[in-house]
Amino acid sequence: MFVEEIVSHLELTSPEELRAARVPRRHVTLWEVGTEHLQAIREVHDRVAWPHGWPSLLWSSDTWWEHLERPGVRTWIAEVDGQVAGLAQLQAQPGGAVEIEFFGLAPEFVGVGIGGHLLTLVTRLAWEFAPVDGTPIGRVWLRTSSHDHGNAVANYRARGFRLHHIEVRQREFVLASR
Repeated sequence: MFVEEIVSHLELTSPEELRAARVPRRHVTLWEVGTEHLQAIREVHDRVAWPHGWPSLLWSSDTWWEHLERPGVRTWIAEVDGQVAGLAQLQAQPGGAVEIEFFGLAPEFVGVGIGGHLLTLVTRLAWEFAPVDGTPIGRVWLRTSSHDHGNAVANYRARGFRLHHIEVRQREFVLASR
């Protein structure tokens, strides 16, 4: 099924623009994982993506492998109190940019006061990235869809991200079975 979506592109252009969220009482940990953890990445991705119909739900193992093997891509699985809770993936890009490609929480961890802190941690990681072409990191950016969680834009803005531009497009909304 194809649906209209509004895609908001948001950015920070300095690490000082990041407004850190309060640290939650729950223990939040990020574990960096690579292609050797492809199955775990897919499992948490699918839990995060399913409510929002992300097209990446339909990716084959080969597509995932190619996606993760791209230069400058790093992936983290988030845990809260020892339970797998979410996913973050960053890609360093030419020209000194880092894109937050995937970011999200599994449904049972949404609304429990950890999303802002997790975004703070992930954004700090983005500013620490090694540039892919020697250009120092000068921009951290992301996209969010009108089909993502209703509080996504508010969370990004609360962390200091500002709107760069908006696009309206058609995309496949995946109605994946669970």
